[in-house]
Amino acid sequence: MRILKGAVAALLLSAGLGVGTAAPASAATPQCTSWTTYWAPFSTTTVTHVPTAGYQTGNQNCELKIGAHNDAVTVLQRGLKYCHGYNIGVDGEYGPQTRGAVLDLQQWANGAFNAGLEEDGEWGPHTRDWTQFPDWTWPANVRTNRCDHAP
Repeated sequence: MRILKGAVAALLLSAGLGVGTAAPASAATPQCTSWTTYWAPFSTTTVTHVPTAGYQTGNQNCELKIGAHNDAVTVLQRGLKYCHGYNIGVDGEYGPQTRGAVLDLQQWANGAFNAGLEEDGEWGPHTRDWTQFPDWTWPANVRTNRCDHAP
């Protein structure tokens, strides 16, 4: 009987008639809320801050979009301004300027390298791979002229 139930369930699922269950909320990509500090690979006195879901969690699998207002946005804005040359404010608010800079970055990566990024102006795990962040001296926390990709 168990084999018959399994076969019926498989048949219904393959036909698209199965009873779906919602993915748990934890399966959604969380919002970036803060940053994680990484040591720059070339130095023992230089660090790079990268947006993450939580402070010093290392969870880079997060996203930012219009309406976000937190430290992760500030870290992203610094990368867009100091490493990519976008003339945007660094205020921690993911507004039209930040969205426009991210959209332009996505379009550039797609046009120049066929990156396959969704051009939506939202920053997440795929766009992160195309984003650089400024390096800072440690412990003085002074910005250098060098930029690095997220580790």
